[in-house]
Amino acid sequence: MSERVAVLGPKGTFTESAARNLFKSPALVYCYSVEDVFQLVDSEGIKGVVAIENSLEGSVVKNLELLMEHDVKICGETTLDINLCLMKEKGTREVKTILSHPHALAQCRRHLHERYPNAKVQSSDSTAAAMQELGKLKDAAAVGPKDAAKTYGLEIVAENIQDDFSQTRFIAISKEDCWGKKTSIIFAVKDEPGALYSTLKVFADNNINLTKIESRPSRKKLGEYVFYVDFENNGLDRKGVGAILSKIRERTTLLKNLGSY
Repeated sequence: MSERVAVLGPKGTFTESAARNLFKSPALVYCYSVEDVFQLVDSEGIKGVVAIENSLEGSVVKNLELLMEHDVKICGETTLDINLCLMKEKGTREVKTILSHPHALAQCRRHLHERYPNAKVQSSDSTAAAMQELGKLKDAAAVGPKDAAKTYGLEIVAENIQDDFSQTRFIAISKEDCWGKKTSIIFAVKDEPGALYSTLKVFADNNINLTKIESRPSRKKLGEYVFYVDFENNGLDRKGVGAILSKIRERTTLLKNLGSY
C-alpha cells in the first residue's frame, strides 16, 4: 500500500517532484497551502514534503515558522535543480500579466523585468495554481516547472528564466522520530552577554560542523530572536547527539529538536 504524503498542490508543483524523490510511489495528497500540509501531518500522522530554502532566495520563512508551530519532525531531505519556464495558453499573443508563486517570481525577477517591463506580476499559492488560473485570464502567462506545462496543456515561451543557477532544498516531515547523519534544532538564548557564543561553543568544542544557522524574530518581543541550526552528527549515535542537546539546553531558554535524518 502506497504511503500518503501531503504536498502543496495542485498537480505539477516542484514539491510534488521532491516527494517522488523522497518516497517510493507515494499516494499524494494535494493541499491548498503549506499550512494545510503541516496540519495534515500534525493531525493525521501522514508524511509531508515542503520547501525549506532556495539557493537564490534563501529560506522559505513561512515554512521555518511552521516548523516552530507544529509538533512534527524532519525525516528526510532532497535538493532539486530548478528550471523555471514561462508558459502561456496556445493562442495568447501578448503577455500583460505574469503569475506564479512568490519565490518563483523572485528567482526570475531580472528576466521578467527585461523581457516584460510593463507586465503586471501577480502572486499565486503555487506554480501549478498559477497555471490553472491562466484559463480565467486574458493575455497572461505563468512561471513554473517544464514538466507541468504538458499537464495543463500550455505552450512554453522560454526555459531556464531564473536569474542564476537555482536549487531548492525540500524536507520531509513526519510525526515519527527518524535517524540519520544530520540534526536540526531551534533554540533561543538568554538575554545576557555571551549567551549565543556560549551555545555555539558547544558545537566547536565537540568538533561538530554547522551546515546552517539562521536567526528569525521570535514574534513575541522586539529584539528577541530564535535560531534555526542544522548540524552534522559527526559519527555520533543517538546517545551522543542527546548529550550535545543536553548541553545546549543548559544554555538556552528554548530548545526544540526537529529530529535527525
